[in-house]
Amino acid sequence: MGILKIGDRSFDSDQVVSALVQYKLLESLVGQVVLDKVVEEIPLTEQEVFYALVGATDAEIPEDFRAFLAQWCQQKSVTPEYFSAVMLRDLRIEKFKEICFGNQVESEFLRNKLDFDQVEYSLIQMTDLLLAQEVYFQLRDDGASFEQLAQQHSLGSERVSGGWVGPVALSSLPVEVAMLFRSGQPQAIYGPIPIGDCFWIVRLEHLTSARLTEATRASLINRLYDRWLQSQVRSVTSTPGAIAIQADASQAPPIASLT
Repeated sequence: MGILKIGDRSFDSDQVVSALVQYKLLESLVGQVVLDKVVEEIPLTEQEVFYALVGATDAEIPEDFRAFLAQWCQQKSVTPEYFSAVMLRDLRIEKFKEICFGNQVESEFLRNKLDFDQVEYSLIQMTDLLLAQEVYFQLRDDGASFEQLAQQHSLGSERVSGGWVGPVALSSLPVEVAMLFRSGQPQAIYGPIPIGDCFWIVRLEHLTSARLTEATRASLINRLYDRWLQSQVRSVTSTPGAIAIQADASQAPPIASLT
């Protein structure tokens, strides 16, 4: 029987299974097993592998590609087994993401644009409504310093920065504030706005509307992929008998189900 050793601890096969459950790693393992089935059919061309390894280049693909891979592995201190089992698998996963979710990116971006819009704003949080109204009028009508009033009155951590907050995702703000900023103009002051137990006075500083950049596109593809993988894992783990311990995997029936 094989033994897994980590530091000064050793695990036999039964203990490994128990550890997967105890440390909440079973679902991650299930996800990787699901991926194995999916990506084994994803082909990789020599061109795709070459550019993934060397990056953007005008160099031509070596005629003896196997010799190139062997040399590359040697230079990077990577064993051929690791390259085939791990690195090529990672490339197949990335290609699978693009094939399956690339055409959904634009619609996903439009549905979740608020998650990517960035805002910078000034904030004063207060619990006394009458005082909050007085401070608001000082800001709006008297041209008082927002920074000084924030340092004097605000109850949140923004007091240290003179009220300045950001940049942060517009979606991270309370809905009432996000809606005001979405339609507002820079330097517009709003308040007092009841938020929880406080009253907010805010001034919009900068609103940066998100664009579908390559970085945003990659983030959205990963979001779609994670959502899909989680659904696959839930499907497996909710199926009775789908995950079980067997005395002999080749012939014995399950003796303990983990679902």
